[in-house]
Amino acid sequence: MCRAQTDSSYLQKDALQSNADTVTVFSAAPGSPADRTLATDSPPGQDSLIQYHLNGTFFKSIFSDAAYVVSRPAHWQEKDFRNLGIVLGTTGAFMLADKEIKKIVQSNQHGFTGRVASIVEPFGNRYSPYIMAGMFVMGAAIQNQELKNAALLTFKSYAISTSLYLLSKTIGRRNRPAYTDNNFDFNAPFSSDPQHTSFPSGHTLTVTTLATAVSEAFGKEHPWVPWAAYGIAGLTGVSRIYHNRHWSSDVWIGAALGYFVTRSVFKNNRVKKRGFEVVWR
Repeated sequence: MCRAQTDSSYLQKDALQSNADTVTVFSAAPGSPADRTLATDSPPGQDSLIQYHLNGTFFKSIFSDAAYVVSRPAHWQEKDFRNLGIVLGTTGAFMLADKEIKKIVQSNQHGFTGRVASIVEPFGNRYSPYIMAGMFVMGAAIQNQELKNAALLTFKSYAISTSLYLLSKTIGRRNRPAYTDNNFDFNAPFSSDPQHTSFPSGHTLTVTTLATAVSEAFGKEHPWVPWAAYGIAGLTGVSRIYHNRHWSSDVWIGAALGYFVTRSVFKNNRVKKRGFEVVWR
């Protein structure tokens, strides 16, 4: 037995079997390249993440992580149901206030706020994929495996959260505020009306996924990262309300979905140095 940081390029099956505070990692026999990789310990007590490479093992892990995320409600504990209650309660409050928030925001359009909204809005669609790719390319260029791994985990979180977002948008066919003042205007699920595509906010989900991923990967070492990342994500969500593309409750649900999915992905890929075992097979 040993305690170590694991390289997924050598894993022969799903690297994590989550069970409360125990994770069992199956790897190669001692003396193999995997053994040498596993021998690189991080400081005692420090959390680490499974190290991925851009290969078939990584892409297979997307599906196992997606299954983990979807199956989590069956394993929820008291705090998880409390978080769900907070999310749903806040959603209800925003839905009751959606119309008034729209009225206030649309009645207070100014040149400066408009410019700020236009600057941050692309973080929700155009910029985020380039940032993910840029992290990976930069990590490869400077041979920084941590940065490359963060990029891959961010992509994985993005793929899973976007899949859940598309399903939610297909079912919850809500009219956009640009086309109606009725914030409870929903169409039938799976309908094809392009106007009823407001719920949830995809821009907010994307940028919150990115913000949560970089915060999970670098937040402990660099405390300013979560402040900057979530600050940009929050402004991006507000810009969608400002541009009258989403109701405030759409933005809230998009942010919540991106945040909790990404946290689950990182939790499933995190190997804690205390209490976890590596079993050679």
